[in-house]
Amino acid sequence: MVLGNKNFQVLLFSEAISLIGDRILAVALVILVYDITGSAATVSILMMLKAIPSLFLGSIAGALVDRLNLKWVMVFSNLAQGLLVLMIPFTSELLVIYGIYLSMSVVNQFFIPARAATMPTIVPEQSLMTANSLFSMAFVGAIALGPMIGGFLIEAYGTDAAFFADSFTFLVPALAVSLLALPRKTTPRQDTRFLDELRTGFAYIIETAPVRSALFLSSLTYMGIGAISVLGIVIADKVLGVGAGGYGMMMSSMGVGMLVGAIIAGRWGRQFNRTRFACVGAIMAGAAIAILPFATSLYVAFAINLVLGVGMVMVQTSANTIFQSSPEALRGRVMGVAQSLMGAASFLAMGFAGFAAEWIGFIVVLGVVGALPLLAGFILLRPGKAAQPSG
Repeated sequence: MVLGNKNFQVLLFSEAISLIGDRILAVALVILVYDITGSAATVSILMMLKAIPSLFLGSIAGALVDRLNLKWVMVFSNLAQGLLVLMIPFTSELLVIYGIYLSMSVVNQFFIPARAATMPTIVPEQSLMTANSLFSMAFVGAIALGPMIGGFLIEAYGTDAAFFADSFTFLVPALAVSLLALPRKTTPRQDTRFLDELRTGFAYIIETAPVRSALFLSSLTYMGIGAISVLGIVIADKVLGVGAGGYGMMMSSMGVGMLVGAIIAGRWGRQFNRTRFACVGAIMAGAAIAILPFATSLYVAFAINLVLGVGMVMVQTSANTIFQSSPEALRGRVMGVAQSLMGAASFLAMGFAGFAAEWIGFIVVLGVVGALPLLAGFILLRPGKAAQPSG
């Protein structure tokens, strides 16, 4: 049983604490920046700073991680982010705050592939789907608990208290992971040129059908999620007439769906071909995105968003399991490319969905971004297209 694995317990605990800290930080930073400027545009810039590093650094960070000790990459990434957060309470300069948050996002590009590449070294391959579903549950729990904890701290003790608490959520995992006894990993020869290692990683991705399919499906699904994050409020207002409060409830129902999806993946995902499991998830997510503008009531929108959450997590857990099944020496590069593509898809969708909706209407925009994963899922679900063993 994967939960009986002490190393996995530590990794899951540290990730859960860090994820809660991320949500605390997001709430505190949005409030701080808005209090300083009184401008929603400055908050949008803050959100963009979170996404930009993944567009340019994901692949490079992944290749570097393949050369380094995974445990210490995670430890120093957590330490660096914890120390950076500690600087925020001592400044009210917007550019300094932006610089700190951008620096944290850059450091995080190294943590993500290191953590993902560590999982297969401590969890048997047949348990990877279950392990990834547990991480998805931790993510959903963080979405639920983090903002609530952040809001309480800010109300009771002020914004600075939230930043100090967030720093703690980085420093504790850094200590916990430093105590892990991880197997030694095979590292590439240090006389190998870095660019050659990058090319090797890209060549592996291009030549490996399950990895290509997982990247394709997850990128298209994240594009849809990015569009929903921008246009969901439009549906809540113009279609359902429920305003911001109803929008928040719609997003909460997606979180419930993500939890259900994580349970499904953990309980039954191992019994199915991974690529096919991701295809079904992409079909569910794409269909939900496309039909959401036609919801006739808030309860119907809840149900559609729940299906969207289930499909999203099915794609996410399957894709991560496929990426982690890559050869040990290439895992960092594969995960780096994955986070670059998914970050780019989500970022571009968030950046252009609003403008496109003004031009051609939000129904058409969501119809297109929903049709993409839907069609991709059906195409890759065809016999002979999903040649990846279950597990």
